[in-house]
Amino acid sequence: MAKRHPGSRRVKPQSFDNDPDDLFVARVFHLGKWAESNQQLITVLAIVAVIAVAGLVYYRNYRATHTQQAAQQLEMVYQSLTIQDEQGAKDQLATFLERFSGTPYEGEARLLLGELYLADGQSQQAQAVLAPLGTSPREPIEFQGATLLAAAYEEEERWSDAERVYLEIANRSELDFQVRDALAAAARIRASQSNAQGAIELYQRILSGLDENAPERGLYEMRIQEVRGAAST
Repeated sequence: MAKRHPGSRRVKPQSFDNDPDDLFVARVFHLGKWAESNQQLITVLAIVAVIAVAGLVYYRNYRATHTQQAAQQLEMVYQSLTIQDEQGAKDQLATFLERFSGTPYEGEARLLLGELYLADGQSQQAQAVLAPLGTSPREPIEFQGATLLAAAYEEEERWSDAERVYLEIANRSELDFQVRDALAAAARIRASQSNAQGAIELYQRILSGLDENAPERGLYEMRIQEVRGAAST
């Protein structure tokens, strides 16, 4: 049997697969080769990136300027109200909502215009202006708008819509007084529509949220007795 010569042993090539430095060099080499063959694409991407950054800067500057203009315009509305020019204020607010919807001042403008419409008995106009605020209230100004929206519905004798908005306020608000006022208003509507049991349920819901010694308990207990008395006659 032939003997293998010691010098004929095969030497396994050294592997660099696990060497971080070699891996980094290899990746840089491949990246350089890719860049050489895709110069046009890289140029286009660079131009797109510059345009995107410029557009973002422009948009931020535009928003800042637009918001500042909205604040100035709303200040002019309050100046009109100080001189009791309510019609001028309403016209300015209508224009404001066309130009500055989406700014942080939109809610305040809607609330103010809704109040002016309600004061003039223009409940339908008030509903249109306040609906975006009061449909699903979450923020404090939206709860104010919802209360006015419900009042506007009552002016039009849209009792079910008014009750729905009041209950929406009661279910969403975290302020106890706001919840009580909304439930009491909804109970009042139910009682006026001969729904005595429904009204009593809402008054009892108010009582369940009050302490045993709360002075307000007497008022709502009296309301329950009044509803029961009216229903029995």
